[in-house]
Amino acid sequence: MRKNGVNRELREIAGGICAPAGFRANGMHAGFTADPNKKDLALVVADRRCPTACVFSAQSEQSGPACSSKRHVKKGLARAILVNSGVANVFMPNGERLAELACRALAARSDIDANDTVIASTGKIGEEITLTPFENNLRALFQGLEATEEGSHRAAEAIMTTDSYPKHAAFAFDLGDFPCKIGAIFKGNVRVAPNMATTLIFLTTDVNISSEMLQKALHLTVKDTVNLLCGDGISSPNDTVCIMANGKAGNYKISCEDTEFAKFTVALRKTLAEICRRIAKDCDKENKLFTCKVSGAKSQPVACAVAKNLVNSYRVRQRILQNQLDVESILYAICEGASDARFHHAQIALQGNGEEYILYEENGILPITGENLSRLTAGEEVTLSVSLHDGNYTATAFGCLEAKGFF
Repeated sequence: MRKNGVNRELREIAGGICAPAGFRANGMHAGFTADPNKKDLALVVADRRCPTACVFSAQSEQSGPACSSKRHVKKGLARAILVNSGVANVFMPNGERLAELACRALAARSDIDANDTVIASTGKIGEEITLTPFENNLRALFQGLEATEEGSHRAAEAIMTTDSYPKHAAFAFDLGDFPCKIGAIFKGNVRVAPNMATTLIFLTTDVNISSEMLQKALHLTVKDTVNLLCGDGISSPNDTVCIMANGKAGNYKISCEDTEFAKFTVALRKTLAEICRRIAKDCDKENKLFTCKVSGAKSQPVACAVAKNLVNSYRVRQRILQNQLDVESILYAICEGASDARFHHAQIALQGNGEEYILYEENGILPITGENLSRLTAGEEVTLSVSLHDGNYTATAFGCLEAKGFF
């Protein structure tokens, strides 16, 4: 099979996590939450064991399910993703053991090996998870799996906690002559500080890629997408990003860091960036999506550090909403994000509501009036763009402008 180019434009399609062929999903109420109408147990299953990659929370204390999943995916293969909401199963002495027993319960009620299961939990902290909801519902959950948009929607509903709506999506792209797909269910909310909000992102793809290259692609793309999602510096021990790749697209197998690997990485990065944007946009009605775009940085770490520090800066966010933005606050946040970031030739602009206003250019501060700032922030999204003119690296971070603050 010949190697070929990639259509770098993702095309959104229907199907959610079931969009790539060979994957089925389901979600149902199992009893982890008191509301009988709330789905709280999700399952995603591949038709066969396939390359799987995961990244987990950077917290020193990781959840029981994360520890169990890390052990299962060491071999780089898996077949199922099992997720409950309502109980986080974190900071509990038997958390890992109970997660392992839940995987065994699934194995006993299906044709899925316990060691081929990635498991995750999200919900209340400090409560011990019980096996009864798993034992009583896993058979029905497995039997109700569907390779449909509805199956994806049920699974997306089942992993919700603080989310205001179920989140799932799918995108198509081309690797040479081969049409490929990436599907996802995901949850998260940047507007719950000072409490921890768990970010869970589960992806499927039909791309033919080795386990090693899949893990490398995920690791590379998470660094400048999911890691730049603003949670006010608070990371949940349950945070998990997982992708399964079954190879059904039939493309030339990606087994090294060649041009095909680079093309797939582009598609995965764009997918994760769009997922992060949608997570950040799930704010309360009085709040707004806040995006910080950095370009022209001398390195990728500098671009990421500046973007993340800006979107995390409580002072910058509040000064924007209070119509009292001072450019000095932005410059200080840039320096704190990366002390070696040079901005003597930088340009800083604020965009929103279809307008743009230059705040800083060539060492000169251009003050913005409260009236102009109010007009820029009248829409649902506000973007702060920083062009450092110091290199070729870019990064985008997503957060939320909170009208009421956190306290």
